[in-house]
Amino acid sequence: MNKKPIIEPKARQQARVKIEDVARKANVSPATVSRVLNHPEIVRPELRDKVMRHIADLSYTRDSAARALKSGRMRTIGVIVPTLALGIFAEGVEALQNRLSESGYTLFIANSQYDQRRELQELQSLIERGIDGIVLVGGSHGRELRALIEQAAVPVITTYVCKAAGGIPAIGIDNEGATRDMTEYLLGLGHVRFGVIANVNSPSNDRSRARLEGIQRALTKVEIPLKPTQIIRTDYSLVQGRNALRQLLTDHPDTTAVVCTTDTLAIGAMAEARKMGSIVPAALSITGFDDVELAAQMDPPLTTISVPAAEIGRGAADYLINAIAGTPVPRSVLLPYRLVMRSSTAPPRSGERPARRQRTRGQ
Repeated sequence: MNKKPIIEPKARQQARVKIEDVARKANVSPATVSRVLNHPEIVRPELRDKVMRHIADLSYTRDSAARALKSGRMRTIGVIVPTLALGIFAEGVEALQNRLSESGYTLFIANSQYDQRRELQELQSLIERGIDGIVLVGGSHGRELRALIEQAAVPVITTYVCKAAGGIPAIGIDNEGATRDMTEYLLGLGHVRFGVIANVNSPSNDRSRARLEGIQRALTKVEIPLKPTQIIRTDYSLVQGRNALRQLLTDHPDTTAVVCTTDTLAIGAMAEARKMGSIVPAALSITGFDDVELAAQMDPPLTTISVPAAEIGRGAADYLINAIAGTPVPRSVLLPYRLVMRSSTAPPRSGERPARRQRTRGQ
């Protein structure tokens, strides 16, 4: 006779730990536990540490679904960046996430690859998840995206630009002014034979278009117009920086200064200059934009524009947190950039420096 297999009863599911359980264990009120979770900065450090130890001991996790039903919000923010391959965006997203986390928000991250259609699709997906706020990059957004934001009726802010456009508030720097300052710095060193490598192929990259315009305006002001072949329009990779530098020096071998609209392009250009035997900065000055960590470690270190990415990320988080809470928020926030002068730039060789073009910064 076959014996029927013995089926063990399922283990009883452990009851979910509640905030009251943590409060009882820590000998504090539930309100104190809530403050530790949602506003830790206002709780005394020793009390905060005590509550956090008991939270960890009990393996307590917040019931997001219940909180959402109670408050009508999911406490989630969505950010769409062009790419995370560029350190400047990764730094900003990290600061954004850290500041949001301090206030109990979760960040959803998406990338658009500089494609407006993909940006629209990612935004649609984030809105369907019930996000409470949106962070974008730049001011070039399609009409459909702006209509979707208006329909969703959630706070939104765009970053890395300083002027509100299309009804979307902004926090960032003056990209045009930054490259104008950089070009004037190179003019002050005595350069008159310029080349530009700009990642302006994407219609959504208004930041680099503004940087290119800043270079052109500074040169036009001193009557040094750029020929079309002196501007290499490309994408943002190291390889593109290398290819662009080779093309530029092939067409204009007398070039003494190359202004790049990102550090990535500049680092690629420096690598190709070395390969071609063009010594930086003795024969060729090269500048970047962003001041990524690698810029200072190059040989020679890269002259560049330092963008306050972390401050932009924190500022965007504060804007959304305040907007969600109903606190008045500014339409535009202009943050300062820094011109970081390192060893990748120097005066051109004496024979290439006409006296009438000599300038000093600030003239």
